[in-house]
Amino acid sequence: MGGQAFSKDGLVLDMRDFNAITLDRNRKLMCVQAGATWAQVQQLIDSEGLSVQAMQSINVFTIGGSISVNAHGIAHRPGPVASTVQSMRIMLANGEIKNASTTENPDLFRLALGGYGLFGVILDADIQLVDNEVYSIETHELDYRDFPSYYRTHIADDDSVGLMYGRISVSPTSYLRETAIHIYRKADFSGPIPPLQPSTHDRLDRFVINFSKTGRLGRWLRWALEKDFGPKLHTCLSRNQATVQKEACLVSRNEEMSDSMAYLRNRLNDTDILQEYFVPRDRMPEFVDGLRSIVTRDASNLLNVTIRSVQKDTRTALPYAKQDMFAFVLYFNQKLNAEQSEVLRKTTVDLVDLATGLNGTYYLPYQLYYSPQQLRRAYPEIDTFFAAKRRFDPDGLFTSKFFEKYGS
Repeated sequence: MGGQAFSKDGLVLDMRDFNAITLDRNRKLMCVQAGATWAQVQQLIDSEGLSVQAMQSINVFTIGGSISVNAHGIAHRPGPVASTVQSMRIMLANGEIKNASTTENPDLFRLALGGYGLFGVILDADIQLVDNEVYSIETHELDYRDFPSYYRTHIADDDSVGLMYGRISVSPTSYLRETAIHIYRKADFSGPIPPLQPSTHDRLDRFVINFSKTGRLGRWLRWALEKDFGPKLHTCLSRNQATVQKEACLVSRNEEMSDSMAYLRNRLNDTDILQEYFVPRDRMPEFVDGLRSIVTRDASNLLNVTIRSVQKDTRTALPYAKQDMFAFVLYFNQKLNAEQSEVLRKTTVDLVDLATGLNGTYYLPYQLYYSPQQLRRAYPEIDTFFAAKRRFDPDGLFTSKFFEKYGS
């Protein structure tokens, strides 16, 4: 959405045919070409009893793309994808191929992780994997003001928790106040883990999310389903294989992290806008209060708020998590007209000010509504980052709408 993959009159490299994957089962390490998708990775490693450590919630993206935006998801402990990358091969603007890691060409390594394709073409990467696991699902409802202390007490240091995410109500009866936290806890499980299965709920999910765009009743229904069912709409493993029989639903790590989100595809005359903001964990209630005020005042159509946890990022040159933070993934809907685009522009500018005022940041892959001053307030490293880009690519071969607006 922020034009990081595009430039007027430019050439776009489609890397998707570069999709070979080599697996070292003993070391739990894969060497994967940049054009392979997470879905392709998951299909291969699932049969080997392995799983991805960190990735975004949707598996249709390529590995190179995810590395370039330093994506993250519901795996709260490793944090961003960058933390799982051991090394990369990168083709520079002059055609030279460099190996990059924390010990070999470390500057290039730090810059290309979350470098938005500005430093070279990522050819392949060595990525650390983990064992596939089986989880029981817990859902707890709580007031948004209690979320930070609940996370700190019950999740942060609990090694039995493999995945987690939260949601904040968009129902008119509890708007941006009530939260549901979904916890995936390691379960005792006997026998082989069943292979990945395609989603069977796309039509239901599409109906629910499209209905929620229509008004108060739709939002109430969606929140009611989120609290009562939430992640349990996934295919559950057999209870007969669980050591603890009381578990209502067990899922594998791969099952929960494998989602194409095909239900988002529709033919409606509108579009959905994603944004993400990162705030220090103890400032979360302040952000939610500000979010409620801004979207109400600006009359923006907020459909969903997901809460994730990200660890402090020490690997990249342009970190969005400068300390341990909560990430707020916001999902807006708008009609395809200039008036509603202006609403989202104003909302974005206001939310960027809110986040940076709380010592937070915002995610750069999205729409370029923020000012250069806001960019530098959130990312004081940005000028050093742009200077390094010019050093590695003095002729400006690699570019994008993002770089042309803020770095040229």
